Amino acid sequence: MNDVEIHLADLGGTDDIAQMETAKNIGEALNEKYPNHLWAVSWQGGVIVVKNLAISSFYGFVLHPDKLATWSEMKHAAVMAGGELLERAKMARGAWAGQFAQVLDGADPRFFKPDNT
Repeated sequence: MNDVEIHLADLGGTDDIAQMETAKNIGEALNEKYPNHLWAVSWQGGVIVVKNLAISSFYGFVLHPDKLATWSEMKHAAVMAGGELLERAKMARGAWAGQFAQVLDGADPRFFKPDNT
């Protein structure tokens, strides 16, 4: 068992269960490649939204599962986008060291405000 924390909302049917399973698997793939980072994965409007809460609760990336034919394609896309997000935040791609992002290349300063404490 790994240290991934999962919270389930009210599920309305088998589609919801499949979506939650996919989100869980993406979170596990990201945690496997980039351990201990604060990944948040959810479904919103038919797409998968991924954020790293050590970077921002506003910025992240979106995966379009209808454009990715296989699980390996979806996993690869998530890992590549996760690495790019870490790179834009000047964070190490390895295990999270407990530091929060102070910069995010390409972010609007109205929405990205680093914690300078």
